[in-house]
Amino acid sequence: MDKHRLHIAIMVYSHIIYEGLHNIISQSDMDCLMCKVDSLDDLEHILHSKNIDILITNPMQLVNREKELRKIRRNYPDLSVVGINLGVIDTDLLSLLDSSFTIFDSVENVMHKLQKAGNNTEQKSKANDDNLTEREIEVLTRLVHGLSNKEIADSLNISIHTVITHRKNITAKTGIRSQPGLTIYAISKKIISIEDIDLQKS
Repeated sequence: MDKHRLHIAIMVYSHIIYEGLHNIISQSDMDCLMCKVDSLDDLEHILHSKNIDILITNPMQLVNREKELRKIRRNYPDLSVVGINLGVIDTDLLSLLDSSFTIFDSVENVMHKLQKAGNNTEQKSKANDDNLTEREIEVLTRLVHGLSNKEIADSLNISIHTVITHRKNITAKTGIRSQPGLTIYAISKKIISIEDIDLQKS
C-alpha cells in the first residue's frame, strides 16, 4: 500500500525545543516533511497553498487564539493538532488537541503519538469517501451520540430545518437510515471510536 508522506508544521517559541523535535523526527523512520511556523496566521497562510497533516505546538501559544484555531480546524478538518505539554493545560485548550506529549516523554512515546496523529489524519480523509461535508460529519457525530434534532441545532448554532436537511443528505450519500447503522458507519470510517459508544452506555 502506498503510504502517505506526512507534512508536519511545528509552532513553538523555543528554538531548542524546535531543533530537538526536528532532530528526533528526522532520525525516525517516519516519512515526512517538516516546516516551522511562527503563528496561527502563518499556518493558515501556508494551508492555503500546501497540505499540513499535523501541527505540533505549545498549547500556551493558543491562549486567546482558540477561536482562530477552531476556524482553521473547520476549514481544514484533516489537520491533527498535537500539543507539547510544558505544564498545566487549560481544559478548553486541551479539548482543541487531538493528542499531547511532554518534554519528559521517551522518544518512542513521542513518535507513537505523532504516528497515531498521522494515521488519524488519513482516516479523516477516508471519512470523506462518501463526500460528506464537514457540517454533515458534525451532524452525524451528534446523531450517533443520541442528540435530538433540537440539541444538534443548538450545539451547532443552526436551525432544526437545516439539521433535517443535513440528515437527508447523510442518508442519501451513505444509503443508511437507522441510527445503529449510522453508528456502525461512523465507527468504520473512524469518525468516532467504539470507546465513545461504550462511554455512553456506562
